[in-house]
Amino acid sequence: MSTINKIDNEVVMFTKGAPDVVFSRCKHALNNGEIVPISEEIINKYKSVNEEFSNKALRVLAFASKDIKDENFVPSIKDECDLTLIGIMAMIDPPREEVYEAVAEAKNSGIKTVMITGDHKTTAAAIAKDIGIMVDGDLALTGQELDALSDLELDKKLEKISVYARVSPENKIRIVKAWQRKGKVCAMTGDGVNDAPALKQADIGIGMGSGTEVAKDASAMVLLDDNFSTIVNAVEVGRTVYNNIKKSITYLFSGNLGGIIAILFAVMADWANPFTTLQLLFINLVTDSLPAIALGLEKPEKGVMNNSPRDPNESILAGGTLKTVLIRGSIIGIVTIIAQYIGMKHSPQLGTAMAFATLTLSRILQTFASRSNSETIFKLGITSNKYALGAVVICLCMFSVTLIPFMREIFAIPQSFELTSAVTCFALAIVADLSMEISKSITK
Repeated sequence: MSTINKIDNEVVMFTKGAPDVVFSRCKHALNNGEIVPISEEIINKYKSVNEEFSNKALRVLAFASKDIKDENFVPSIKDECDLTLIGIMAMIDPPREEVYEAVAEAKNSGIKTVMITGDHKTTAAAIAKDIGIMVDGDLALTGQELDALSDLELDKKLEKISVYARVSPENKIRIVKAWQRKGKVCAMTGDGVNDAPALKQADIGIGMGSGTEVAKDASAMVLLDDNFSTIVNAVEVGRTVYNNIKKSITYLFSGNLGGIIAILFAVMADWANPFTTLQLLFINLVTDSLPAIALGLEKPEKGVMNNSPRDPNESILAGGTLKTVLIRGSIIGIVTIIAQYIGMKHSPQLGTAMAFATLTLSRILQTFASRSNSETIFKLGITSNKYALGAVVICLCMFSVTLIPFMREIFAIPQSFELTSAVTCFALAIVADLSMEISKSITK
């Protein structure tokens, strides 16, 4: 950057910029108040101090001047030559305190953080080491060094390169494409006009709230607080939302599988149908609604950020979900069959009523087991998700309505379904829920 200034009736152009660039454009240097021809000795001294500052993670600017005759002179790039070197200045732009923890958390989550900066290579590497982005064995490349690599050479070194310094917009796009060739989901942050192409190329372009409108328009999302730790927090929220969706699906599939198993067994054993049409409709309306919604509001589980990123192409039933559905569905089906068998000793109608009650109660209580695939409800705490607790209470109240005298006929519940039968069904439902919790410990 150059500005034209009038000082003591003399017009002077002052220039500031990256030391390595400014040094190459100077023919003279200010030495002890005297302007002398620049020499290798002077340049080497400046370069040595520049490296010393850069190693301390300081950002360095070089300053130079040039006498101009006309105060209305408008400089261009070609005029920024034959300069007189004045000196260099170091300053620090310290990382935010929360960045250290965010970088570490991202690493534990299987997310590699790469720094792309316009800073001097040494400065960038020092900052990257300080905040944990760069470790022993990692590489730092300049844009020129990157240009010298073929795509094949870059692909071989890519996972070891943690810092890119003095890069061009073309370099940024190339870096993004290199990671995408490896099948990785690539997120890119940027705030300037020159960042727009790379933001567009990335799988997730993240513009800065304080950045240019061009960068924001090219981005998939905008980071309003310009804080890296917010990106890591967003990843945690995303993982939690996805996990909660899987919990709801597991809950629904398990309950329905339990009902299917009970019906198939009754057909094969030549028993009466364990459920009436209205009972099945009641089960779907009551137990498939509020609990599933409540599970979608579950808080993040401990260790959710310690897992590796999932394959975006994997099935929703991957990662042990199908196994969980089969285990829980089988447990619900078994206790329902047992309930029908106990009731049938008295009458087929009581068997149907007990199967209906057991399936309904098992699915309602399954809400607690479905809150986590690894931690038991005793560790999570029954009240830690008030929505789930509320859903269970409401569903139990709605089920109790079916036992009111004038509702019994509608839901085919005979008078022989008394307190003993209700307690038996509730006990079987509790056994089912405890069995699900035990299966977690065995699987774990």
